Amino acid sequence: MASMASKLARAAFATRASPSAVGATAGAGRPAAAISDSPTDAIRISPVEGPNYRKIYPNPPVDENVFKSKEAMWAFYEYWCKYHGISRDRREMVRRFKGFSNTARRVYEFNTSSSYGGLAMNHLADATNEERKLLRGYRPAKK
Repeated sequence: MASMASKLARAAFATRASPSAVGATAGAGRPAAAISDSPTDAIRISPVEGPNYRKIYPNPPVDENVFKSKEAMWAFYEYWCKYHGISRDRREMVRRFKGFSNTARRVYEFNTSSSYGGLAMNHLADATNEERKLLRGYRPAKK
């Protein structure tokens, strides 16, 4: 009898309408059609759309192609900003670009030379030294 019930349940789930067909959302307010189990489909989802992308690709990877030219590094910087949902004007990006490039190089060199885990390009990759000090609790002396 239990076998018959499980067959009926499987048949019912197999023939039901998908949530996207009825206009529903599937978690985190995203359309159900955007959910996929394969990593190749997750690449097509924009980086700022929901938690599934970040579970599959936790941070933008730094590889040797980033260092081929200044344009490649700039493209990686723009992708990194989009991935983390950071919007800056062009002047601010140019000001932070050198620090971002240095951070990317340190992450790449550490990851290629170390077998003890790795570093990643998180949301603070282009932060200035002053911003990092403030995040660690440093407060400048009052005059």
